[in-house]
Amino acid sequence: MMPFDMKTSIFTYILVNHIYSLVLGVVWYRNRTRRWGIGFFFADFVLKSAGMTLACLRHTPPHAISIVAANTLMFSGTIFMLFGTARFFGVRLRARPYVLYVILFTALYAFFALIRPDIRVRIVLFSGMLLPVVSHSAWIVFSCPDRELKNHGVPAGVTFALFAAVFFARVVFALTGDPIASYFHQPIMDSVLTLLCQVLSVFLAYSLLLMISNRSTGQLHRETPPMTPQEPGADTPAPWIGYRLYRRIFPLKGLFR
Repeated sequence: MMPFDMKTSIFTYILVNHIYSLVLGVVWYRNRTRRWGIGFFFADFVLKSAGMTLACLRHTPPHAISIVAANTLMFSGTIFMLFGTARFFGVRLRARPYVLYVILFTALYAFFALIRPDIRVRIVLFSGMLLPVVSHSAWIVFSCPDRELKNHGVPAGVTFALFAAVFFARVVFALTGDPIASYFHQPIMDSVLTLLCQVLSVFLAYSLLLMISNRSTGQLHRETPPMTPQEPGADTPAPWIGYRLYRRIFPLKGLFR
């Protein structure tokens, strides 16, 4: 089987991620007065774009930046996505446990990247510690008591659940599969799972935009008063003197009632 060109695939993914970051930035700016967590969605894509950009410059900056900082940014982006999902569906989360969670991930990842390098363990750490995060995001969507709001978020919830399945599969194959020489020379199965993550990221961005759009449309419909039939001249003065005279003569009944 022909091997995947991971460098080209990741470069394409970074480009698409930057485009979606720009789109979500515009959406956040236009809805910045609404406390829907759109800023957290925007931060997620910005951090992931920055992290993957640093990861592709692996031989230029030191490993502390191109490996540890890059993956910490991507990991933190998923945490922001969780908080954005919670804000959108009206769920309150405490920030302190997740700050400690990010610090723990950074410390463990730095140890297995700088002190005792092991790509297999790093894949297990990254995917294994993100598994409960995306699972929590899916649970927030599907447990929402507001039926209309939950319907808006079903595509995003399905995407979070698929992310959880892919992360679980990556952990299993990292523990039981062939040795991994480098991130750009992975076994075929892990390469497929990496590509699935990229496809799901694109689908997640589309699901978020659809979710925001549907909620905005629903809110607009609720705020718009229903139109009622009105007789001629009810809101504005009649432009004809004859019509005014007719109303003075026939105030209760007439051809126009």
